[in-house]
Amino acid sequence: MRIQDYLFVLFKRWWIIALTAVAAVVAAYGISKLQTTEFRVQSVYLVMANRFDNGLNITTRNSMNSFREMVIQPDALQQISDQLELDQSGERLLSDVSIQPRPDELKMVIEVDARRLDEAQAIAGAVGERMEAEVTRMNATLEGTDRINVVPIQSPRLVSVRPNTRINVLAGAFLGLVVGVLLAFIFEFLDDTLKSSTDVERFVGLTTLGAIPTVEK
Repeated sequence: MRIQDYLFVLFKRWWIIALTAVAAVVAAYGISKLQTTEFRVQSVYLVMANRFDNGLNITTRNSMNSFREMVIQPDALQQISDQLELDQSGERLLSDVSIQPRPDELKMVIEVDARRLDEAQAIAGAVGERMEAEVTRMNATLEGTDRINVVPIQSPRLVSVRPNTRINVLAGAFLGLVVGVLLAFIFEFLDDTLKSSTDVERFVGLTTLGAIPTVEK
């Protein structure tokens, strides 16, 4: 097929493309509105040694995963749930709370998902406080004056809201256009009838010299 043939099919079957795109947009919008709104907040803590020492800095980086494990476990999260009077178990919070150690940046990033913004911020704050307490307890096991400090540098703030209706609608529109174009060419391929002199010229490759009109009785 030539480029003109592709354009002809798109022009001829434009209603299929438009209908599919509209249906996809409506479906994406409806699905987004049916989903439960969920807020994600993020807080950031800086992890640093109390003095410049290469060995202590290495210990600090190696300990960051341990800081995470001391908080991201059911018993600790259950205590946080009880502290905030949440109707959630520690196992349930495991799927909503994450702590991402970033040793290269000496940062601990806490992210929490919840159905209410204030609840997500409260959980993130409590998780950060629990991590600070665990690090303080670990400091007691270090020799001499060596200490590892965990300092909050970003309080819990909103970073995203799900579902993102605008993104879902745009994605639905794009998917609908792609599917609509595919359907247009499928229908064109399945349709082997000649309906006009233009179809005859396209498929036979000969110029139409004349046409016999249909005479109604």
